[in-house]
Amino acid sequence: MATETKVALRILGTHWSTPNARDAGWVEEAFDLDPAETGFVALHLWNVGDVNGPAVPADYFVDMGTTEGQLESVRIADNYIRPAIAAARDAGMQIFHVEPGNIAMKYDSVHYMLEEEDTTPPPGPARPPEANPGWNLERAERSHGAGYQDWEGWQQLRIIQSCDAEPGDQVILTSAQFDRICRSKGIKNLIYSGFATNMCILGSAGATQPMLGYGYKVFLIREATLAVEYPDTFPERLMTRSALKYFQQAVGDTIGYDQFIEACQEVAATQR
Repeated sequence: MATETKVALRILGTHWSTPNARDAGWVEEAFDLDPAETGFVALHLWNVGDVNGPAVPADYFVDMGTTEGQLESVRIADNYIRPAIAAARDAGMQIFHVEPGNIAMKYDSVHYMLEEEDTTPPPGPARPPEANPGWNLERAERSHGAGYQDWEGWQQLRIIQSCDAEPGDQVILTSAQFDRICRSKGIKNLIYSGFATNMCILGSAGATQPMLGYGYKVFLIREATLAVEYPDTFPERLMTRSALKYFQQAVGDTIGYDQFIEACQEVAATQR
C-alpha cells in the first residue's frame, strides 16, 4: 500500500534578530509548518468601496481613511488576499475571518465555541469622570469627522465580496474564542492578511499581538496588507513600510506573497 508523503508548508520569514548589539539586523529564516497546524487569517476585510458595500464616505475618515487608500485595499483584497485564501484552502489550511461584532454576527459560524463572556464580558472597575469632560468624543470627531458614529454605512458592512466566508470557513469575534478553536483543531501557527497594518492587524481582537500573547507563531504576508496612509505618505506607502518593520521586530515574521503561493501549491500537489 502506498503511503502518503507529508509535505511541510515551507515559508521564508523575515524578522529582526539581536544576537548582540553589534550584529543586530534583519534576518531571513525558513519555517517548515504543518498545514494541519496552520491557519490562514483574513482580518478586517470590510466592503467599503466594494461593489456590494457602502461607498467611501465623503465626509468621514473611517476604515482605510482616504478614498485612494480605501480603493487600494479593495485592489489588494482582490489581487492578493483572494488568491492567497484559495491557495491556503487547497493546501488544507483552515480559513479564519476575524471581524468586529457588527460584521461577524452576520455569519452563522461565529457562534461556534463562542461563550457568553465573549459577547457580554463582566464589567471592569468604574472609571472616574473625564479629566476634560467630552474630550474623548471631541478628539475622535476631530480625527474621523463630526458625526462619524452615525454614518449609515456601519450597518451595511460585511466581508468584502471577493474574500467572503465560504462553507467550512470560521468567522471569529474574540481572541479567546479564536484561541479555543485553534487549540481544539491543533492549530499553532497563524498566517495573516488584511487591514490595517498599523492598527487592527496589530491590536484588535483576534489580531497578531493578542494571538502572540497566547503563544502562537504569527506571520503576515507583506503584499496582502496595507496601513492607514495619509495624502503625504500614500505614494511611498510610508506607514505600511514602517508598520511592517515594527511587526518584524516586535511581533513575528513577514513573508512574501509569491513564495507563500508556491509553498501552498507544493503542499496541494501531494494531496491530489
